[in-house]
Amino acid sequence: MMTISLVGLTLQVADVERSLSFYKRLPHTSVLFHMPGKFALLHVGNGRLGLLQDQKRPFHVEIDCQDLDATCALLKESGFQTEGPTTRAWGGRDVLVVDPDGNLVEFGQART
Repeated sequence: MMTISLVGLTLQVADVERSLSFYKRLPHTSVLFHMPGKFALLHVGNGRLGLLQDQKRPFHVEIDCQDLDATCALLKESGFQTEGPTTRAWGGRDVLVVDPDGNLVEFGQART
């Protein structure tokens, strides 16, 4: 089974409902709290992701996974447009997804 983990992060988004629709499609994700049009809190793996409606700049989220290739396949099956997996110059591998507000979501192979 594929697992992902995010400790916690709040993104500033232009539209909470649009972003909530996007992020709740992530594997192993559930909605913990939702104030329509203002804020949503999701449980992602072992962590939490907050979505706060605001007009700030995009953000970069890093999520570790145990099996990057399986994660990439599952993301594609769930309807996400992905870039990768890519092997970086430093040896790390990742898969990139861009959310509706232009935030970059990077799934990387957990280092052991």
